[in-house]
Amino acid sequence: MSRHAGNFTTGVLAGAVCLAGSLGLSAIAEAASPPDFAPNPSVGWFAYSREFIPPRSGAGPVRQDPAHPHVSNDDFRVTGRQPTFAMGDPDNPILKPWAAEKIRRRNALILAGKPDFSPHASCWPIGVTQFLLSPMTRPLYFVQGPKEVVMILTSFNDVRRIHLTDKHSQNVKPSWYGESIGHYEGDALVVDTIGFNGKAFVDRYGTPYSEQLHMIERYSVSADGKALQAEVTYDDPKAYSTQWKALIKYHRGRDLPVEVACAESAIDPVTGKLNEIPIAEKPDF
Repeated sequence: MSRHAGNFTTGVLAGAVCLAGSLGLSAIAEAASPPDFAPNPSVGWFAYSREFIPPRSGAGPVRQDPAHPHVSNDDFRVTGRQPTFAMGDPDNPILKPWAAEKIRRRNALILAGKPDFSPHASCWPIGVTQFLLSPMTRPLYFVQGPKEVVMILTSFNDVRRIHLTDKHSQNVKPSWYGESIGHYEGDALVVDTIGFNGKAFVDRYGTPYSEQLHMIERYSVSADGKALQAEVTYDDPKAYSTQWKALIKYHRGRDLPVEVACAESAIDPVTGKLNEIPIAEKPDF
């Protein structure tokens, strides 16, 4: 896999020319029908969990540290046990030493009784990787247009834009969400993203990535339209010892967009330091 995707469709177009000579136009149109993520405007998607599903074989994502089982809020409601923050396994072989150390330090802070809040607590962007795992209690919406696919996460109004083109910009400026381009392959949407700033995390375990991250996502809808699967490939030679894959599964729900007001936290989610809280000297009313 190329680390910096160039032309997605050179081989595909060549194959399509040959195919056109042997198939009727109706057959070609049927074979090229793209997935419909929003058959009506009220369709939203919910993740099954906030943890990646490992692939059936090969390198997979960081999982919960087996030495420190996670107790979720749902577990608390059922058992009464004290909820805990999720802690990743720093011994996962995909991690380069510095990335593993990042997870160890975070785990140590949690074990010392210091909370680890999501970037959303300070109204910071969560980046593409955590974006994929977030629609658990509030839905993810797709808006499919002729030139782009827009993904809207209603929990904190995060938005991703996937430009339907075959080439990245010549000079991609690093950002929280990078630059995503995509194309349809039969009944799947394939997304290629580069240009990350390396400031966010892959998951709730604080798994880091660098500005060299190259992501490939493949979205497909089940035949009955009730399930959506994203297969994600992560390639980052600076942070990981090998390319690895993860799956995310979503179920279809019906809801309407919800506006959410966010109050910024005093804790910087990147440095963990306490910011000065602004205080008004006089009321503004």
